[in-house]
Amino acid sequence: MKKNNFTMKEMPVSERPYEKCMNHGVEMLSDAELLAVIIKTGTREKSSLSLAMEILQLHPSFQGLVGLKHLTFEDLTRIKGIGRIKAVQLLCLVELAKRMARKTKEQSVYLRCPSEAADFFMEEMRNLETEHLYVAYLDASGRLLRYQVVFIGTIQSSIANPREILRLALRYDAAHYIVLHNHPSGDSTPSEEDITITKRLMEASEIIGVPLMDHIIIGDNQYISLKERGCI
Repeated sequence: MKKNNFTMKEMPVSERPYEKCMNHGVEMLSDAELLAVIIKTGTREKSSLSLAMEILQLHPSFQGLVGLKHLTFEDLTRIKGIGRIKAVQLLCLVELAKRMARKTKEQSVYLRCPSEAADFFMEEMRNLETEHLYVAYLDASGRLLRYQVVFIGTIQSSIANPREILRLALRYDAAHYIVLHNHPSGDSTPSEEDITITKRLMEASEIIGVPLMDHIIIGDNQYISLKERGCI
């Protein structure tokens, strides 16, 4: 019976990821080949390249590299050939990529109006499968100093405590800040809970002296600014 999966040794030398990278440059590798280099080894039945392609097709909704950032430890270890160590390595790789993208985006970024803030965060937040509460800390000119995820889960006023948000504002010496959270449904219409949270943050911010600039709700390629709605 003809095998469907070739080992790396059975592949032409010019097509092996390591040799291809050294001879032609890392930019010539496909997504699967890059991932295969990270995985290093496969199994008797599957090469590291076959494993990489299986990983990139694993998520039911998001394929390729987009899907990779949605996979959990449990998802990865269900694949024969991906053990605990490789799963952790892949999760660390995804987190490094996120942090690199975040640091790159933070260079000389100005968020002076709702549309600029929504555009900056849209791609990162629109496909999140659970609610995430982000806070963007700005200097007096509107330049982004830092942004951080401060809560993951269903956003409730009893949970979204202003204390942590304002503690970080003081730590980063922010002049003001913007709160953003996503609606996984894709509908950015604010709920009563969203309005309540905004009012609590405004009251606490006035005491500390670091005002809340806006609360933006991210949907699927849409957003609503509570400042534009007159809630701030």
